[in-house]
Amino acid sequence: MKKQVIFLNVFFCAFAWSAELVSGFPSEAQRDEERTRLTLQRQQFEEKYKQEMKQCYQNFDVTSCRIEARDRRIEANKILRKDELRFNALERQIHAEETRGSIAERNSEAQTKDAEARRAASIAASKETADENAKKQIEHALQGTKRGEYELRQREAAQHKADLEKKLRERNKEPAAPLPRPGE
Repeated sequence: MKKQVIFLNVFFCAFAWSAELVSGFPSEAQRDEERTRLTLQRQQFEEKYKQEMKQCYQNFDVTSCRIEARDRRIEANKILRKDELRFNALERQIHAEETRGSIAERNSEAQTKDAEARRAASIAASKETADENAKKQIEHALQGTKRGEYELRQREAAQHKADLEKKLRERNKEPAAPLPRPGE
């Protein structure tokens, strides 16, 4: 009779839990409640087993009483273990879905950043092309005049100066130590 009561109690709890699974993933609060319920039920089974073992030592036939108590414990653990396995599988599934979602989100962010970088590069390239075209038009208009030659030399000098400054900025080595003076 006790086996049947334990079995029915566990069966109805498992049935209620599986009904929630059909409607989608349970909320965090529901999962916490289920985790607590499973833990409490395991503790109750263990406490009941300890009490039955104490009671067995009051009987004349201790061995058979202990075997029966152990069999009831095994049966209850088997049923409870099924619920725990079902719950753990659900937890793993929820964790996997969360991981998939975060990966998809990161990939989406990376694709967005990549698209923005390509867009910025194409804008910079188009501006650079437009600037070069404007320079060529000015050079073509001023070509052959003294003013044009003067401005061309000025631009070349400014470009040379900018290139040297850029080269100096890119240099990350310290300057070499000065050479020793002869005779020292």
